[in-house]
Amino acid sequence: MRQLVRQLFVTAALASPLALFGCASLSESQCLASDWKTIGHRDGLAGAQSSQLLRHQNACMKHGVTPDREAYLAGWHEGVYQYCDPGNAFNVGARGSVYNNVCPEGMRENFYAAYQEGKRIYLAQAEINSLKRAISQKEARLKEIDEEMADITGYMIDAESTPGERAEMLLATKDLAEEQGRLEREIQDLSVDVALKTERLEGLRLSVAAITY
Repeated sequence: MRQLVRQLFVTAALASPLALFGCASLSESQCLASDWKTIGHRDGLAGAQSSQLLRHQNACMKHGVTPDREAYLAGWHEGVYQYCDPGNAFNVGARGSVYNNVCPEGMRENFYAAYQEGKRIYLAQAEINSLKRAISQKEARLKEIDEEMADITGYMIDAESTPGERAEMLLATKDLAEEQGRLEREIQDLSVDVALKTERLEGLRLSVAAITY
């Protein structure tokens, strides 16, 4: 099946309870409802392996409920078929989710190609986010340095400060000034790197938008 990858941006809404369903044990009410086809469909749509049924079985046994394996697997296969659509594959990769090798052989190649393109977007954005966090940390340290230098200035003009203490504070001020200059240069370099990588990411998004599978 060859389809256009339509969605390039993944929001938190895409990582909905459906995507997390297969990772959680069932509650008592879910076990007692015995809607095993729906449960299987949700797990398949979340990309969970069919062995997830064993976890459900363990969770439901204490409530006296035995899963309907046939109904679960029927729903799971339907869900997996939707999960393995290349358009969804792109989203799975773009939000950094792990692929659990659940796609049938006939869909596996197209899924993985779209998944890899989405993963490229995810990794590029993750790198930018990491750089931005580094900038924020350095900017926070610059604020601390400003406060420390202001405190030192206050101590130096304090009439009770001894000449020895003032000499130590001058050395501390020199060290802080050097650290300040280094941080400012590093922030500048990181900001340039963020701008370049952001530009490349936008180009990557445009190139991926034209890919068909």
